[in-house]
Amino acid sequence: MRRAFTLLLLAVTPGVALAQASQFGVRGLGFPGRPFTARGLASGGAFGLFDPESSLNPAALGGATALTSVFTISSASMHQENPAGTSSTRNIRFPLLMVVGPVRGSKTALGLSYSSYTSRDFSVARAYTIDLRGVPVGVTDSLSSRGGLSDLRLAGSVGFKNGWQVGGGFHVITGSNRLEARRSFSDVNLLPSHQLAEVSYAGVGVSVGLIRQLGSGFAVAALARSDGHLNVDRDSTPVGKTDLPYTFGLGLRWHPLANLDVAGQTIVRTWSGANSDLLQQGGTGASNTLEVSGGLEYTPDPKRPYRRPIRLGGHYAQLPFPLIAGEQGHEYGISGGSGMRFAQQRGGIDLTLEHTWRSEGAYSEHGFTVTVGISVRP
Repeated sequence: MRRAFTLLLLAVTPGVALAQASQFGVRGLGFPGRPFTARGLASGGAFGLFDPESSLNPAALGGATALTSVFTISSASMHQENPAGTSSTRNIRFPLLMVVGPVRGSKTALGLSYSSYTSRDFSVARAYTIDLRGVPVGVTDSLSSRGGLSDLRLAGSVGFKNGWQVGGGFHVITGSNRLEARRSFSDVNLLPSHQLAEVSYAGVGVSVGLIRQLGSGFAVAALARSDGHLNVDRDSTPVGKTDLPYTFGLGLRWHPLANLDVAGQTIVRTWSGANSDLLQQGGTGASNTLEVSGGLEYTPDPKRPYRRPIRLGGHYAQLPFPLIAGEQGHEYGISGGSGMRFAQQRGGIDLTLEHTWRSEGAYSEHGFTVTVGISVRP
């Protein structure tokens, strides 16, 4: 029974999808998170490698000018379609929490952050007919999951002469999926079945990054990260390991005018390292991913850059865990937002609206996500 439950968990294909996060997070380890602030998301993630308040590039911590705490909340409303029908879902998440600040009297900055690594909140159901002792019987199977993986990062950066900023981070990746499987029959004489399980994960990773300022208007950023592997336990019993990806990033930032910033970045993740592990566990495997983003920030008043700037951007991303073996999903998104600082810039709020489209074969979804970021500088 346990093996059957595990295979159902790993091999399930969304039927009538009631996914609280995304139907593209049913497979593998779930739907990948984006460790950006609301400000970063408004520009499509294009400034992510330069943003000291995003949990991506440890070298970017050097851009923090004061002790800052950041809290992010997002609400998504999605319309999903697949061969079984359509569904509309909503969810609320807290994808990023961070504290960052400079070390007084030095060119060093430190940061502690929590961000979503993957999310796996969903409920799926499938209705069909089986043959029991020569009699056709209607069956309804349902599977729900609550949880995902979180990335806890402790990082620091050091500034050097000639515009160099170098940083490093240590990551603890942890989380769990609380799973519930049910089977019911159309024949009331057959008893339904119900099973609960908890799959927990633990792993560590390291990251290094750098930023090079080339003159007053141009900068380059780079990132390399290794997340090792996850130890996987089911109900406190070890069941295996799953490799996690290497991550490589390259970003460019241009400041052509006093009130205009333009940026773009590319992120590559080697998720195919988990392919053999997930196939062995009964899933559909994993594929490498590419994410490309570009965006801008326009400040109407350069003397007050944090007073209602205009941020616009877009991104394209491949998805790592296919719903159908041999295929790969992808995502497009456009976004915009603004923000303001108050109380002598000790408090701030940023607002982002993003429209996203995802598809893979006959599976698709689209919708809006509203992200609010709150920052405090004591």
